Amino acid sequence: MGLYILIALALVGITGSVDPAPSLVRSKAASRQLDCARLDVESGSQAHPGQIAPARPRGDFSDRTAMVCQERLVRPGLRGAQDEAILRELGDQTATLAGAAAASRPDLAERTWLVETHYADSDVAHKIAFATKNALVEQGLAVSDRAPTLGAGDVGVLTRLPPTEAYPAACRRYSDNGSLKPDDALLAVIRLDHRETLLHAGVCDGGSWTWLQ
Repeated sequence: MGLYILIALALVGITGSVDPAPSLVRSKAASRQLDCARLDVESGSQAHPGQIAPARPRGDFSDRTAMVCQERLVRPGLRGAQDEAILRELGDQTATLAGAAAASRPDLAERTWLVETHYADSDVAHKIAFATKNALVEQGLAVSDRAPTLGAGDVGVLTRLPPTEAYPAACRRYSDNGSLKPDDALLAVIRLDHRETLLHAGVCDGGSWTWLQ
C-alpha cells in the first residue's frame, strides 16, 4: 500500500495541477486503485507533517491544495456489496460524523483527537480510520495516529457484552488505564450490524461515552 500526496497549484492566469487522473504516466486501472481526499494546505500539513509544507507566515505565492491518495488494497469487485457501498459513501459519512463530533462537543475543540474503527474487514477499517482523521482535520481539530489500548482481560469481558454496553465500558477502561489522556478525545466509528451500510460513532472523553449516530 502506498500513500501519495499530490500538490495542486493555482496561479494567476495559469492553472496547473498534479492529480491522480489517468494520464500518460498513469493508466485508468492505476487511477481506479487510488482513494483520494482533497485537503487545504493548513489541514494537510497538520495531518501529514513533514510531507506537506505549511503556508508561509505571510502567505504563499500561489494557492495550494493537497490531494492525499492511498492505494486500494483490494481491486474493485472483490469486496462484498455492503463493503463497497460503505466505501462509495465513505467521504460523506465520515464528514457527517466528524461534523457531528465537532458540533455536539465544542468543549473538546482544543483536545487531540484519536480515531478508533470497529469493522470486521481490516482493510476497510483502515480506510474508514484514514477518512475519519481527514474529516476531523477539516473540522479544524488536532488529530493523532495514536490509539487507546485495552488489556487482554478487558477484551475478554467486553467481547461478551452487547455493543451498546461494550463501547461505553471500553471508554471507561481507556480512561482508567491512562491510554486515553486527559487532553485527548476519541471518536470511535462503529458498524453495529453487519447487514447495514450506515456507520455509527461515539465520542469518548474522560471515561464518558456519547453516541452520535
